[in-house]
Amino acid sequence: MLSSGSPFSLHNDVLRATPSTNAEKSSLVEELKSRGRVSVTTQRYPDAKELYGKAIEVLSSMDEGTDADATKVIQNKKDLAIFHSNRALCSLQMNKADDSYDDATSATCFDPNYVKGYWRLGQSCMALKKTQEAIDAYTFALALGESKAIQKELVKAQKQLVKDKEEEERRQKEAEEKKEEANSNSAPVEKEKVPISTKSSSSLPPKSTSSASGDAKDSSSVKVKDSGEFGSSDHVRGYKIVNGKKTSFFHHEQTEEEKRLIGDITPQRIDINSDGNGAASSSSEPTRIDVDAKPADSDVSVWNKAGTWEEKDVTDWAIQSVTEQIMGASYCLPEGSPDPKASVKVTEISKLISSKKAGGSAHASVAKVRGKKKYIFELTICVHWEITLGNGQTCKGKMTFFDVDGTHQIGDGYDVLDYSMEAKSDFPADAKHLLDRFVRDGGLRTEVEKKLDGWIDIFR
Repeated sequence: MLSSGSPFSLHNDVLRATPSTNAEKSSLVEELKSRGRVSVTTQRYPDAKELYGKAIEVLSSMDEGTDADATKVIQNKKDLAIFHSNRALCSLQMNKADDSYDDATSATCFDPNYVKGYWRLGQSCMALKKTQEAIDAYTFALALGESKAIQKELVKAQKQLVKDKEEEERRQKEAEEKKEEANSNSAPVEKEKVPISTKSSSSLPPKSTSSASGDAKDSSSVKVKDSGEFGSSDHVRGYKIVNGKKTSFFHHEQTEEEKRLIGDITPQRIDINSDGNGAASSSSEPTRIDVDAKPADSDVSVWNKAGTWEEKDVTDWAIQSVTEQIMGASYCLPEGSPDPKASVKVTEISKLISSKKAGGSAHASVAKVRGKKKYIFELTICVHWEITLGNGQTCKGKMTFFDVDGTHQIGDGYDVLDYSMEAKSDFPADAKHLLDRFVRDGGLRTEVEKKLDGWIDIFR
């Protein structure tokens, strides 16, 4: 895989861009964010790391001015937290735990309430064997919101901490045992006297003399002429003569027929600043792109001048189709449950707002990378529900499915945050366990997850 620093990278059009105005910078950041998302989804982590790094650089350079909108400043910090968190993930996948740790720490500084920032911090700490610090990060993340994935990481880290302590105790015990053994063996021991042989040294075989004469014999058996040509024994030494020169036995001279078939394979220098016809451009500086210009094809990005990257936004379709899919979810409590006549259903979907609108984060697109299609999506979905008990009493609530994205494996389940309920005063207090069991932890939640899996399968 070519890195993004390569002159042949498909992202050079954005990585080498030099926007000057805030409008150009905002446009470039959105393009970098979109490409970074696709690169992570397709596991092109070196590319994604370069793209997020460029996004951090451009976003950090934006001029806030004296009359900057406070909301915009806060949003920029949140975006920086996301970019640092995503780059931390890339570094971790590339076995660069130190870089991942630095980026994850920056993410938590830019947005102290960003759950993923602490998740990435915990992961990088585990890679660096900072187990206790990882536990602290996971615990803080869970305090911000419930997550099955983070809970699993926390349990794993706690078990590792126990193993680390046991290993440390074992090492200390071994060190103490070795120290005691060394002290017990420090007393002087009388050495056994060995009788000296009275045999004459002349009786020993002339070992060294024989060896020397053997070496001389071997040396004399190899005859090399002063002219550099082979001696009488050179044919067994892996060499041969080609065109009067001594060369490796595996050396092969191409015949005229072979040269004709292969052709000229001499490396040719390519001018990366040349135009499509190979003519050199007048300037080595990156070409400035007018972000207000409209391309002839509405699906073509204004940043894509190399024709290596295209992305078609399908967010509106995704929002509509996901809503229709989930609105059909419902669940009836089974026989044998405390209230087999109770049922719960989805009544509303919220938070599915396009990232192109203020406060929105939903995104879905189909990218074409050098002729291959990639399907990208990132959604946060708030599901409003209502349960009706067998006696007719009702209770409403909501739960948010966080981080429904292209990295998800169908069947793995989804993280749920912001679970809450709104019950009337006459709603039975002992019915809460029904909601926990058949809404939050299973039942309706399972049905919604099946609907989401079905939608992902359709989209892909």
